[in-house]
Amino acid sequence: MRIRAVTFDLWNTLISEGEYVDLRVRYLHNLLLQRGYIRTYEDVYEAYNSSHEYAHRVTMEENNRHVPAEERIDYILRRLNVKLTPEMMATITKRFEEAILEKPPPLLDGVEETLNSLKGRYLMGIISDTGITPGRVMRRLLKRLQILEFFDSTVFSDEVGFNKPHRVIFERALKELGVKPQEVIHVGDLLQTDIAGAKSMGITAVWLNRDNTPQGPIKPDYEITALPQLINILNRTA
Repeated sequence: MRIRAVTFDLWNTLISEGEYVDLRVRYLHNLLLQRGYIRTYEDVYEAYNSSHEYAHRVTMEENNRHVPAEERIDYILRRLNVKLTPEMMATITKRFEEAILEKPPPLLDGVEETLNSLKGRYLMGIISDTGITPGRVMRRLLKRLQILEFFDSTVFSDEVGFNKPHRVIFERALKELGVKPQEVIHVGDLLQTDIAGAKSMGITAVWLNRDNTPQGPIKPDYEITALPQLINILNRTA
């Protein structure tokens, strides 16, 4: 069956992972001091890092459930033995979610070249897990990076309630693009989420392996080391 659509992972496929820990931790530390909660920067940093471990554990134990920013921040504050009003919680959540806009991550090499080559030839979508930064903020980032216009569908885990490789996030993308699994190629950098999830749906899976990491038990249909190599695969399957 002819390929009609290409979907992409986002982090480390189209954009690099930025570093926002200090922005968030410093903001929360200062806010707590202003409200009389004497906690060290190190205390807040430890609680913040622990929240990632908590989210990972919940995801693994609860069938890849997405853990939203509000739940993570609630966990951080409980670790710090801090109680804040719902209004203040909402303020912290918004600041955490939008930290990425203060220091936007760059596009990775080959992204613009690849998207421009595929534009008009294929439907294109994004299928991305989100951590603290939700889909509504990610779309603002993609617009700022001037690539949002390339995509006919953008699906984020916080909006469907589950992370990859759960099938629901792939099903949402297929529905929005109006295509069958056999008509799609999905590109991502993680075997356990992108490749396993795509293959479980019958979607052709392309592993973007920039670092030449050895393959594990999960086998992609194709492997590339640079995103523009995807163009050659699509030309062969046309």
